[in-house]
Amino acid sequence: MARERSPERDKAKHMWLESGGQMKLKDIAAALSVPESRVRKWKSMDRWEDELNGSVLSDSKGSVPNGMNGSVPKSRGAPKGNKNASGNRGGAPPGNQNAVGNRGGDGGPYRNKHALKTGMYETIFLDTLEPDEQDMIDQIDTDPLAQLNEQLIMLSLQERRHMKRVKLLEAGLTDEERKTKQELMQRQDKVSMLSPKTGKTITVPLTTEGMKVTEITTVVTSKLDKILKQEEALVKTRDKKLRVINLIASLQQEEEKLRIARERLELDRYKALGDGGDKGEEGDEDEEDDGDDLDW
Repeated sequence: MARERSPERDKAKHMWLESGGQMKLKDIAAALSVPESRVRKWKSMDRWEDELNGSVLSDSKGSVPNGMNGSVPKSRGAPKGNKNASGNRGGAPPGNQNAVGNRGGDGGPYRNKHALKTGMYETIFLDTLEPDEQDMIDQIDTDPLAQLNEQLIMLSLQERRHMKRVKLLEAGLTDEERKTKQELMQRQDKVSMLSPKTGKTITVPLTTEGMKVTEITTVVTSKLDKILKQEEALVKTRDKKLRVINLIASLQQEEEKLRIARERLELDRYKALGDGGDKGEEGDEDEEDDGDDLDW
């Protein structure tokens, strides 16, 4: 079940549109007491800039927003005076049927998924997400250390599965495969029946068709190739796991250095304030002593 839409989402959009797009997202986030990243996500999903500029794209035609000419440089054409196209009248030869049935058009619809195969290089637009995917975004922990820890857990599980598969394959190094070949053959049978003329039981021939096993082949194959592939995958998984561990250690080291630097800064600030106060008190005492010495 999808969660209820946050009321701050519409408030943030209204505040930004009222300011003419000049109000900073961090100020909107501070006013509504929400993270800045969430306001940035709302801006992308609800397409605030398109509504502000009045350039929302049509779903039927075109793939470039209004007011944009694209970033493709103009073609320079052939050098001046060249004879490469001399005698070429242009167009297809007369009577050719190359374009029969091609209605032409403006190309694929905006943001179409016609070329989608595995989704590895798919462009994901926040404003086209399904409701459950939008809810999932709010629940994802984007902290780098949390993401690395989650990746480490997944790689550890994957490593364990590879080792389990290798163990199962090593339990039986040979794999026996039995192939049976059958053919459709005719067979002559004799059937007893009662003769309608004489009333006696007679035997008549009857031809029947059926499948008959003509060849049985047993093939014994080695599982070494499968074991080697699993071990290769295991090595790759362990390499990924090692890189993640190094990243976690490096990130924790940087955080520790930052913590120590902050503590040193606080200590230096405390010392500076403490020394200044002591000097001020000593200066007051000296002034009083000088007055006594001069008998003022």
